[in-house]
Amino acid sequence: MKRLVGLLCIAGLAGCSDPQLGQLDQTLAEIRRTADGKAPEVVEELSTYQSLDYRFSDARSPFLAPEDVRENVLQVEQAVSEFAPEQQRAQEPLERFQLQALRLVGTLRMGEQQVALIEPPEGEVVSVREGDYLGTNHGLINQIESQGITIIERVFSPQQGWQQRQVTLTLEE
Repeated sequence: MKRLVGLLCIAGLAGCSDPQLGQLDQTLAEIRRTADGKAPEVVEELSTYQSLDYRFSDARSPFLAPEDVRENVLQVEQAVSEFAPEQQRAQEPLERFQLQALRLVGTLRMGEQQVALIEPPEGEVVSVREGDYLGTNHGLINQIESQGITIIERVFSPQQGWQQRQVTLTLEE
C-alpha cells in the first residue's frame, strides 16, 4: 500500500514538470540584464478601419420618441399637473439619496412635535419633521409615528403623467 502511494506521488510530481522552464529562466535573465529591469512592452499594431458615411442624419434619432409621442407626453404632463412637484423649492439635504439608501434609526417626540432620525449612506444621522422632503422622487414626509414614517412620493410616467405613491420607512429591529 505504501509503495502504491509513493508511486502515485512520484507520477503526480513528474506530471508537474514543464519542458519550457528553461525558456522562462532565459526570459527572466534577459529582463534582469536590461537597464531598467522591466519587461519589454509588446504593443500589437491596431488594424485600420474604413470609415462609413452615416446616411440617416436627416432622420429622427432612434434614441428619441417620435414627435407624436412627445406631444402626447407634454399634453398628459400639463393635464395632470396637480401632482407635479414644485420646481422652485430649494432641495433639502436628504433629497440627494434614493429612498432605499436611507435608514430610519429612531423617532422621538419633542414637545407636541414628532421627529424622525434618518441615517443616509454617509452615516451622519439627520433629524426630520413632517413636511420635510427626502428621496430622489420628491418624497414629502406626511406622518411620523413611533415605528415608522409615511412618505408621499411624486413620480412621472410618460403614459400617466405625475402620480403620487405612498411609501413607508419602518424601524429595523
